[in-house]
Amino acid sequence: MNKLHKVFVLFCCIPLLYAGCKKEEEIDKLPPATASGLGTFGCLINGKAWPVYEKGYHYIQTFYENGVLSVGYYIKASELSFFDSQWVRISTKNITKPGNYIAWFDTNNDYLGSCSVEIINNTYDSHHPINAGGFAWINITRLDTVNGFAAGMFGFTLLDDNGLTSVKVESGRFDISY
Repeated sequence: MNKLHKVFVLFCCIPLLYAGCKKEEEIDKLPPATASGLGTFGCLINGKAWPVYEKGYHYIQTFYENGVLSVGYYIKASELSFFDSQWVRISTKNITKPGNYIAWFDTNNDYLGSCSVEIINNTYDSHHPINAGGFAWINITRLDTVNGFAAGMFGFTLLDDNGLTSVKVESGRFDISY
């Protein structure tokens, strides 16, 4: 085997070495999709894992009653801060059992069938007229009304109030007790 042939074989093998050293994918940074009331929440926002590594006081706010399910993850600068600096919130009605649901966006302010995101000083809200006709998909994997657990997955896309930027929320997952 001549020297040029050896160099060629070496260059052909380098991509194979990198393929074996796969970097951690963003989705792998999210909490696992469980259904035991563990109090977890995560999603990809424009392809990046959230709320991974975000500084501040983190908390989940949940509500379920008569088919209305609301799940939100919030971050404040500190526990004593009055305002939330980041959040992802999804709320919908007619959730009565595990299954797939669509939450259509409209502009009424009943906050049922709605989504909002505040990230990096940009707010995206399904109640704004620019998002009318959009929707969120929600897959409820567990709804235990006796023990107060709900788990599921979700995704949606929203435009800002000016329609200039969008936020894409994918691979969302939650496992909450209410």
